[in-house]
Parts: sequence; C-alpha cells; structure tokens
Amino acid sequence: MEQNTRGPRRARGSVSRNRVGNWQVRYTDPHGVRRAAGTFQRKADAEQALARVLTAIENNTWAVLDDTAGDGLDPKTVTLREASKLYTDNRMNRQGRSLSWNTAAEYPRLVDRVLTALADKPLRSITARGIERWWSAAYQEAPAQASKSYTHLNSVMKYALKRKWIRENPCDIEGAGNYRPLVEPETPTDTEVALMLELSDQPMRTVLALAAHCGLRKGEILELRRKDITTEEGPDGTSWLYVHISRAVVWEGENNPKVSPPKTPGSIRSLAVPKTGGAEQILLERLQEIPEHPETLLVSRDQAGKVHWGESMLNPRWQKLRAQAGYTGRFHSLRNYHLTWFAQQGATLREVMDRGGHTTPRMALRYQRSTGRETSLLGG
Repeated sequence: MEQNTRGPRRARGSVSRNRVGNWQVRYTDPHGVRRAAGTFQRKADAEQALARVLTAIENNTWAVLDDTAGDGLDPKTVTLREASKLYTDNRMNRQGRSLSWNTAAEYPRLVDRVLTALADKPLRSITARGIERWWSAAYQEAPAQASKSYTHLNSVMKYALKRKWIRENPCDIEGAGNYRPLVEPETPTDTEVALMLELSDQPMRTVLALAAHCGLRKGEILELRRKDITTEEGPDGTSWLYVHISRAVVWEGENNPKVSPPKTPGSIRSLAVPKTGGAEQILLERLQEIPEHPETLLVSRDQAGKVHWGESMLNPRWQKLRAQAGYTGRFHSLRNYHLTWFAQQGATLREVMDRGGHTTPRMALRYQRSTGRETSLLGG
C-alpha cells in the first residue's frame, strides 16, 4: 500500500509485508532520506503508524515522532532482543532485498544462545565494560559464534544510535568481529574426491561434480535446470560444456524452497566445465537421464524434475560418501577444493573471483594456498 500526501513537503510512505509475515512501515523524511518506522503484526496498525508519521511531517512535528522505536516500544527501555528484532525485520541486504530466511532466522538464535547475558537488558544500560565481560566468557566457549554475535550486536547498536535511542555505541573491542580459525577448513585430496565420485550414484554424482570440479555453492547446484547446461564453442575453437548460474534455492524449512538470485551480483556467471576430473561426462550422462523440458531440475526428488532436493536428501548421502572416502571435512570444502585447484593452474586473482562468484579479493585470496612446491617454482 502506498499512501501519498499533497503539500509542500510531499511526504510519502509505504506499508509492505516482509518474509516472516509482518508489516513494515517505510517513509521518506523531510530531508529525502528513506527511513523505517517500525514493524507490526497487523496491517491496520502499520497503516496507522504510517499515517501518524506522514501527518507529523506535514505539521512539522516529525522530529518528535522520530524518537519512537516502533511497535509502541519506548527508546528508554527497549531491550537488545527487541532492538535486534526491529533491526532484522527492517534490514535489507546489499542488493536491496529483504534478508534470506536463513539469515533472518540466525539473528534471534545468536541473541538467544550466545548473547544471552545481554539479551533482555535495555540498550541504554549496556556498557562497554559489560560487553567486554560478555565477550571474554563467550569467546572462551565458542570463538566463532562469539565473533559472529559481536558483529550482530555492533550492527544493532549502530542501528539504535542512528535512531537516537542511545547516545553512543558501546561496542569498541578491536577485531572482535573478525575471527579467523587458526586451522584452515580441511580440503579433500584428489584421491578422496575421485573416490567419492566413484562410489556415488546419480544424481548425487552430479552434485559432487558440480561442487568439486566447478566450484558451485550448494544452493546454486540444487536450482540448476536443463536449460542452464549448454554446449558452446570455446575461445580455442573446441566444444566446451558450460554451466550458467543465475539463481539459487534457499530452504525456509524443509518443505518450503525459495528460488532467488544467487548470493552476490558476481555470482551470476557462466562457467566452462573442466576437461579433467570427469565432470563433463557426468553432466552429459545426467542430461540423458532427465526429461527434455528446459525447466527440469538436474537434481530432483521426483522423476519429472520439478521438486527440489533439500537437506534431508543431500546430507545423508554426503555423510555416507565422505565416511567411505575417509574424509572428515564439510561439503562446502568441495568448492574450496576446486577454486584452489583453479588458482594453482595459474589463474589470476580476478579470474578466481569471477569463477567463484566473489565480489571482493578477500574471499578469493583464501584459495591462494601454499602447495609445497617452492623448490620447483625456483627452478630446483
């Protein structure tokens, strides 16, 4: 619903439904800045809140209303848990879309399980010293989760500061949100990858080939369709198989798949399938097995190719195969395996970024790993 008012300020706003079913209020302030004015369970309440804001703008009393936290919350007593919910409901990702279901569900989990000591405290009572005490205990117990939780806490405090619910951000622990494990995630060996491919049946073999030999993410693989696999002439004049990635599937619960653009703008890409490793033959075999319709999923629960695989289909097969191969790492490390291999073939940082669908060099640099071939590189 879009409500417009007529007058010199041309106040404008909207009410829209977010991913979790609540109603969000957004409006343009007198300075032309787009703002949120709360999230409500009932549409009628959201419309009333929007009307109040627009009226305040017209009557030059907007600054008074701007000090409300939304949902009838008092900025003086709003808790971290309440502020986190408002932040999550109103936050957009870098592409200007609502957060994915997985991300939106993760924030309350962090508040409940990791930020427990601070969760129900009013924001204005949370001090830098209190955060330091929480951080010290949380980091000792689970450093990765503590770092992720601190990043969320800092974001919520910035959100509160921008809305003048607090006077300063108490998060000032340098480097707390930049945790990096001392041990790199385990990447499979060539032998382990080959063995998993040999032991697997279709369509799991296709899943493994796309991850280990093309570097696709899980959600990208499970949304690939027949139309996304093409045979084209490469720059060298020979025929190459290409995989075109423009979508990914995210599961909002086991029975609710959501198809959306992939993780980043750079993730929309077309990849040549390597001539080595057997991936090309595996994909061609899979295309022979599935229906001819262009929308047919490469990996599906049904023979018609219309129903996505979920975690309940993928995980048991993955756990069994990796155990048989003697590998103990994560599924995502198959992607690491491919991009590391690609870098070691001499690919530039830009080429690794493009193939992996990364938007910053920082992520792609992970695949510039030591190979133990120092002497051969030096001519020894």
